Amino acid sequence: MDSVSFFPSFLKMLAALTIVLGLMIGAMFVLKRFMNQAVPGMDDGQAIRILSTRYLGPKNSIMLVEVLGQLMVIGLSNQQMSLLATITDVRSAERMQSLQNPVKKTPAVMEQLARYKDALRAMAGLRGGTWEK
Repeated sequence: MDSVSFFPSFLKMLAALTIVLGLMIGAMFVLKRFMNQAVPGMDDGQAIRILSTRYLGPKNSIMLVEVLGQLMVIGLSNQQMSLLATITDVRSAERMQSLQNPVKKTPAVMEQLARYKDALRAMAGLRGGTWEK
């Protein structure tokens, strides 16, 4: 009966795991690239924008929505959606739009990977695709 040594088997398993994880991360990166691209013929969300959402309870919330430059306050529940108010005051509209927070497109994982990549380049002395001498 042949005995299987532990160390070579462990290295093979580790290499296979590294390849699988690398493929999964690469697929995630490619999918993110394609999912963030705008579809031709779409308005890129310029006609309707959700400025703010406040959750009141389970399945109940209030949303501040801008539709073609007009601000509306909409109440959402499990069964219906209803218009609560339309903001017509110019000063209030400017204040509401200034409260809008921009959404971060880069997830924390991708930022962390970029930091690791920069650190590895700094340690290896790689600058601009060439090795420093």
